[in-house]
Amino acid sequence: MAKRQHLGTIYDSYPAKSFESWLLVILFKIIMVFVSSFIWLGIFWVGMTIVNFLFVNLLGQQSVPQMQMFHSLAGQGVYWGGVVLIGLYIILSRSGSHKKVKKAGHEKYKGIYEANQH
Repeated sequence: MAKRQHLGTIYDSYPAKSFESWLLVILFKIIMVFVSSFIWLGIFWVGMTIVNFLFVNLLGQQSVPQMQMFHSLAGQGVYWGGVVLIGLYIILSRSGSHKKVKKAGHEKYKGIYEANQH
């Protein structure tokens, strides 16, 4: 059985604390990937509207429905490429996983759970 480190009667750390911290960070990042993909969809949709507007007004061409533009090979490639790049950035970033804590003149990285404990 794993030994707990304690200070008096208050436990400082236990074996499942690091797993809990890791799991919370992973769940947070997965949720943020979904939220970011919906935000990217809105940005992409506005971009397609601007492209369609310029296509009609500057080139004098016929308007193309946005769903047709979105379902085209180029539209799907740009959308899913953006989702993958944003998702990789979020998953590989250190945001949410570690905080800098200054103690005794040097910086130490702690998990978010430990850094938020008072």
